[in-house]
Amino acid sequence: MGNDARQSCDILISGTGYYAEIMLADLAATARTPLSVVIAGRNTARMAWLVEACRARAANFGTPVTFSSAQLDSTSAASIAETLDGIRPRVIVQSASAQSPWRVDNNESDWARLVAKAGFGLTIAFNSLLSFRTASAMKTLGLDGHFVNTCYPDGVNQVLAQAGLPITSGVGNIAIFSAIIGGRLPPEQRADLRVLAHHRHIVEWRKPPSQRAGAPVRAWVGDRELTDIDARTGDIQLPHRELNLISAANAVPVLLALAGEGARRVHVPGPGGRTGGYPVIADASGVVLDLPAGLTEEEALAWNAQFEDADGVSIRDGQVIYAERVRSLLAEHSPELAKGFRVSDVEEAAAALGELRDRMTA
Repeated sequence: MGNDARQSCDILISGTGYYAEIMLADLAATARTPLSVVIAGRNTARMAWLVEACRARAANFGTPVTFSSAQLDSTSAASIAETLDGIRPRVIVQSASAQSPWRVDNNESDWARLVAKAGFGLTIAFNSLLSFRTASAMKTLGLDGHFVNTCYPDGVNQVLAQAGLPITSGVGNIAIFSAIIGGRLPPEQRADLRVLAHHRHIVEWRKPPSQRAGAPVRAWVGDRELTDIDARTGDIQLPHRELNLISAANAVPVLLALAGEGARRVHVPGPGGRTGGYPVIADASGVVLDLPAGLTEEEALAWNAQFEDADGVSIRDGQVIYAERVRSLLAEHSPELAKGFRVSDVEEAAAALGELRDRMTA
């Protein structure tokens, strides 16, 4: 299927992987208003099947959403701009990454073992790369649509914001916790749930409960904080790939709200380029924090910032700074990489990190 999307659309999803597949399938099943969705990528056969499957799901569920595809070359901001300029989406979702998390969770190479020791923050240049190009294309074109990044948004969204690029929000991560905790509440309490959490909590919740470190996830019902979250969730040990069944599904209410289906209270990572994840109200105008009474934005930001060192990276004054243990580990392989990089230098940083990854996976 060649490019069959030539006009403005409501939601464009860049990427055709497992995460995108779940988002698309759930959009087909849950959209309540007539929305047009474009699937963008390079794999023509894969896009053709996703379009056909999603059209079939929309027919099954009786939803008024339509699907089409567009060829997208993500090798540069300029090539991305060529596609975006012909479509002018209201919401753009970047779901592809230059570093799949599944390739570093297996302990099968020196590179995977380095990331395991250093923390996922080591990969921030890879996870920033395609989003950096897409946001740069949006800025060049003057697109005023919403940009949603699915790739390590707790860190990457800070890079984009400090580079002066558009970023509305991330999806996933914190929403895993809000969904799990909400699923264990009485149904009448779920709409009033507010959660604070960081990407680092995913790493900790993959461990047996007795081995977890750091402050636990925080949650409120209304303005009443739940003080027994560990007790409520202590039996849970998160899987790896299967997490997308929750994480990607969490993206759908956010995308529908941004596309104009009405305001919703949701949980998102990196809203507006902030560190960590927060409860927000999302609608066609964007996202705004929706914190419980008595918790200021400054307090929420500081609480999330405490996890950056464990994740291995922080972004300050336009500079990506690796934690001390990450710098030490990287310096053994590349003293230059250990210095971090400017947020404007994502392309160069990703290329240098790619050379190291190639050497360590050879």
